[in-house]
Amino acid sequence: MHIDTNDMIAVDTRTAATFLGVSKSHLEKLRIDDPENSPPYFRVGKCVRYSLARLKEWSHAG
Repeated sequence: MHIDTNDMIAVDTRTAATFLGVSKSHLEKLRIDDPENSPPYFRVGKCVRYSLARLKEWSHAG
């Protein structure tokens, strides 16, 4: 069985924004104002995290 280590990598909002080529504030605004079209995220306590693998999928879907 092959496990892609990107499936296990989670990044914060600033890093996710850099990865996607958008500003941190744009990504935060998407998450709040348009959650249906925002990249998928999850919370660890109060911290928002994004899976790198899911960010890649999301960026290629749009």
